[in-house]
Amino acid sequence: MLNSKQLLLAAVPAFVFAGTLWASSENTDGILPAEVADFAAGDTGENAEGIPVTYTRFSLGKDGVIRYEDAELTLGDIRVRADEVLYETQQKHFRASGNVQVNFSTLRVLADSVDLNRGTGKVEAQSVVGCADILFFEAETISGVSAESKEMVIEGATLYFGEPHWSSVSFEASNIRYDKEADWLHLDASVFRVAGVPVLPLPALSLPRFDRPPVRIWANTGSKSATGAYFRTTTHLTLWEDYEPGLLLDVYERSGPLVGPALAYDTREEGSRRWIFGDFQSAYINDTGSNEDDIYGNEIGGKRGFINWFHKQRLDALEITASIHRWSDSEAMDDFRPEIYNENQNPDNFVEFVIPDRAYYLSAITRMHLNDYQSVQQRLPELRLDVMPNEIGNSGLFQRFSASYAALVEVDSDQYHLTQTNDRDELKSSRADFYYGVDAPIKFGDIATLTPVAGIRSTFYGNMVPERTDTYWRMLGQVGFDLQFLVTGHSDYQNATWDIDGLRHVLRPVFQYRYLPGTDSQSSRIPQIDRDIYRDAPTILDLGENRAVDQIYDEHIFRIGLENLFQTRNKEYGSRDLAELNIYQDIRKTERPVDNRNLSDNFIVLNFRPASWISFAFAHRMDVYDFKTKSLKAGVSFTDGDLWTATLGARFVSNDDLAYYGCDPRARQYTIRADYRLNSYFQIYGDWRYDDEKNYFTDQYYGLRQRLGNSWTIDYYVRHQRDTSDGGCDLSVGISASLLAY
Repeated sequence: MLNSKQLLLAAVPAFVFAGTLWASSENTDGILPAEVADFAAGDTGENAEGIPVTYTRFSLGKDGVIRYEDAELTLGDIRVRADEVLYETQQKHFRASGNVQVNFSTLRVLADSVDLNRGTGKVEAQSVVGCADILFFEAETISGVSAESKEMVIEGATLYFGEPHWSSVSFEASNIRYDKEADWLHLDASVFRVAGVPVLPLPALSLPRFDRPPVRIWANTGSKSATGAYFRTTTHLTLWEDYEPGLLLDVYERSGPLVGPALAYDTREEGSRRWIFGDFQSAYINDTGSNEDDIYGNEIGGKRGFINWFHKQRLDALEITASIHRWSDSEAMDDFRPEIYNENQNPDNFVEFVIPDRAYYLSAITRMHLNDYQSVQQRLPELRLDVMPNEIGNSGLFQRFSASYAALVEVDSDQYHLTQTNDRDELKSSRADFYYGVDAPIKFGDIATLTPVAGIRSTFYGNMVPERTDTYWRMLGQVGFDLQFLVTGHSDYQNATWDIDGLRHVLRPVFQYRYLPGTDSQSSRIPQIDRDIYRDAPTILDLGENRAVDQIYDEHIFRIGLENLFQTRNKEYGSRDLAELNIYQDIRKTERPVDNRNLSDNFIVLNFRPASWISFAFAHRMDVYDFKTKSLKAGVSFTDGDLWTATLGARFVSNDDLAYYGCDPRARQYTIRADYRLNSYFQIYGDWRYDDEKNYFTDQYYGLRQRLGNSWTIDYYVRHQRDTSDGGCDLSVGISASLLAY
């Protein structure tokens, strides 16, 4: 395997080193190195001053020229092989020709001929082909002067990133110097080419690395109803090890030009305690097109743009995470960078500082409301201390503690209208919250664990809007227990089809009990910013773990759970999970405004992976009073190596209670994703989403992916979208090209 920064110059280090050896070697007899005379006599020995030569045939000319056939010269770490090697004894000159190969360690260079002068130390090669990591080059000549200059000169060269191909990214330069000490390439005036087409004339340029192309390019062209025909590009320079500055440059038929900066960076190294990595993109456009209203009915203005920035940093014990997504309107990313919008349609905006420790976590987070149409529980800021569970002496009692202070603000938005549950369009409070809990795990051998728990949560509110009181203090408590049994069973069942080598069933009956008295009468006096949300999973029971701090209910609850895990032996090591089936049911007395029945909904979670080529996931929420499904998520995936994959999914919701959470109470959608590799160059794929409530496809995506040489991935696609709110349609076609990363 050729490693980084060796290959360029396959000729370079080889010839410089060769020149050094010959310049330092003295020919004591002035005619022929001693070892050559020995080889001519048929010996295989080596003189300390000489150059070992092996050959299949040897002849001596009248003019003092020695001819070796099928010869190999060994020069330290360098080997030169050729069909013929001539040695001129008077000029101290070797000339290798015919299928010349120069090997330096793991490197190889091919040339028509190589001239080696022991007297002057010069090394020259003609019609050379070589490589350095992913950099391949073709050159008319390569010359190496004396070792003191530390340089090699490449003339008439074309540099390719990836194997030479008409589609490759390349540089064409009349003269290139290789700096051996810095391991850099210095190009005189050159032409940057993409797919053989001159793109940009460049002044003198230096390339410090050879393990990837000097640019990272993404380009996309097509047509969309909102913007008309378009051409989008994102380009990053990759000349530096840690930082990749870039540019977003688009042109839209109806909307005009879009432009903005970009920066990708990564300074992480193994063992380092100081590093940063992240990605920043921003762009602005004065949209001159005729824009329709967004999905919330808001008019889209002419000045549009976006900022997307993710940042992660470590400073010794401090970790910093930032996620910033500022969009001028809810449609900006869908119109100008839909590939990002499809992955993140409801972005979060926050900056968090964390000091992690074995004993505690100290954190500060600011969560901002940067996009007016979004619903955001702002934290301006929240400071928090979480102490890890620790034993009190040797008592067997474990204590937990957390404390936080948060300045909370939420305003009415298009996503969620506060007037659904309140009479104001703004909620505000400052909150100091403390929790202290104790638990005492008791083990009954390997069969069961009983953990009694108790805890107190004290919360102080100030600056409350709407103002019902100036300040308010709340004290809550909980008592309860967690009881878990562990039962295992084994079987020698064998099945070659499913690669099953024995079965193990792990059964965990789980019982949880919590009593939280006297909270319902107080909740109406608190601005409910951190409130309960709709979940496809059982509610959080423990008072200390509940994040819906402003909406904690009076509850007397007993949870029964049955957790099942099926495993088999792994051929490599350990075990492999085949299936997981968990069932949960709560029996309770609660004052929840949406659901105050004595029996909660029933939850079933199933994950099934009997073989590497198939997986199935299922989550079901059911009303136990009428056995109707309230929500269901299911998906099955099939994979046939790298030949094809297919994923089928279903999402079903039928719950009138969702209106309380600002969600659509009805949904029934089906999704299919599939791709098939036709050969090593072409792949077809598709993505379909069907809304059974509307009886039509809301999204259809058809694509063909092509690998062009070893340089580009090109996608040709057609997409048809239909809005579920008004039935409006949008048809877009396009081509995307990405320069392959190495």
